Amino acid sequence: MCSVAQSLSTPVLPTVWSMKCKHHISTREVYKWKARLTIDGSKQQYGLHYDQTYSPVVTWAATCFFLIQSVLHNWYRHQLDFVLAYTQAPVECELYMEIPKGVTVTSEPYKCKRCKYAQRLIKNLYGQKQAGRIWYQYLTKGLQELGFTKSTVDECVFY
Repeated sequence: MCSVAQSLSTPVLPTVWSMKCKHHISTREVYKWKARLTIDGSKQQYGLHYDQTYSPVVTWAATCFFLIQSVLHNWYRHQLDFVLAYTQAPVECELYMEIPKGVTVTSEPYKCKRCKYAQRLIKNLYGQKQAGRIWYQYLTKGLQELGFTKSTVDECVFY
């Protein structure tokens, strides 16, 4: 889980806590506090931490086409949202992040006052420049294993 950062070939990326509070629409009362640990993607270096960032987005024409077809044919429509989608896909290359603020390393083998610690990522985190691309590849592979075929017209349409 932890490794000594000084012996790493890739630089350790800093972490950022993203804090958000959710409000009730009518009363504007806070009902939930959310915290998300992310990587500071602005510190990533091309060629060292990532090579490609392209991730396709469904076209508005395809969205309209399927909505119209579903109305004409009386198809059942349902929106799907992947909760914490980016964190489901495994990383494509070795990445290390700083130990988040507020977390202390207490494991004896890793105790060293003069060493800096890092965590090796096994899944993507929000904030990475390549996270969208990796998630798209992961989703595409899963859909194709289930028997879906990618459209030649729109990369985000599977049938």
